[in-house]
Amino acid sequence: MSEEDQTSVPIEGGTSSGNSKAEDISSGLDRSEPKNNNQTGDAGDKEPETGKKSRLPLSLTHWFGISGLILIISSVVSGVLNHFLITPFALGISLIGAVWYISVRRRSSSDGVIFYSHSQILYYWPIWLGAFVISDLVEIPGIAMSITIADVETMLAPPQMALFHLLVVAVVVFFTSVNIRGVWAVVFAVTLLAMGLTLSVMNWWPQVFQYLGGLSLHADQGFYRVMGVVLFLPWLLVVFVFDIRRYFHFLPTQIKMVNEIGEGEKTYDSIGVVMEKKRDNFMQHMALGFGSGDVILIPKVADREVITFPNVLRINKVLDQIQEIREKRGRNLH
Repeated sequence: MSEEDQTSVPIEGGTSSGNSKAEDISSGLDRSEPKNNNQTGDAGDKEPETGKKSRLPLSLTHWFGISGLILIISSVVSGVLNHFLITPFALGISLIGAVWYISVRRRSSSDGVIFYSHSQILYYWPIWLGAFVISDLVEIPGIAMSITIADVETMLAPPQMALFHLLVVAVVVFFTSVNIRGVWAVVFAVTLLAMGLTLSVMNWWPQVFQYLGGLSLHADQGFYRVMGVVLFLPWLLVVFVFDIRRYFHFLPTQIKMVNEIGEGEKTYDSIGVVMEKKRDNFMQHMALGFGSGDVILIPKVADREVITFPNVLRINKVLDQIQEIREKRGRNLH
């Protein structure tokens, strides 16, 4: 584990910052009520000229919810008019799940910071997303190949799409199972994807399979749709329901490790705790996890127990929030 892949955040004693007297005066002004609204202006609630309430910008959570509803409605409308498109429906459900995830975390961590440990299935989203995209592309005239089996017309996806999706599956499974560190992970993944895409664009896969004994790969729309659903439903339940039942709650004076299913709750003193960020699998944590990482926590106890919390989303922001709590605690101590 290289030095650049780790970030240690020692949670020991606090540090004073700024002029404490000035802070006390400013905090006292913040707590006092204005005597004259005309003097204070209420700039946050009213516009200076019209006096009307200004419109607050929508937060990221609101945009997720609105976008999710739009995607779900568009998918249902497409099903009523012609063919049901499952890709926007799945993406819409995922965004609604993200809204639920953010609201639960925000409600539970009103007086601290909460972060969750996710399962490896978190990184399998390209597999079900690719399967849904191919199943929807088959509906476009001119892309799919139609055959009739027992007087039933069946739409087959192009072999190039099938092969490329198999390559995506191989890359995801490989990098979530084997830990290749640093730049070698990027080089290996980019090389595999470039090779697969080149063979698909140049239509060289038939020659490759001809050398392998005349193999031919054909899959219909139903296969991709079933494959996506079989993987999407467990992914949805694990990421947005089961994984949030085990979490760390970092408070100014203590740290709680909560297991809502099974083991219960453990509490550690936050003073003397060392937290370490580990992000040595670039493809898994950055490309597939959008900035996830592992948290290693060493509490100040007799046996120096080492606790590993894998696959924490937005790990940098979590550590920044913990650092803010530590600095506030330091100012309170002084």
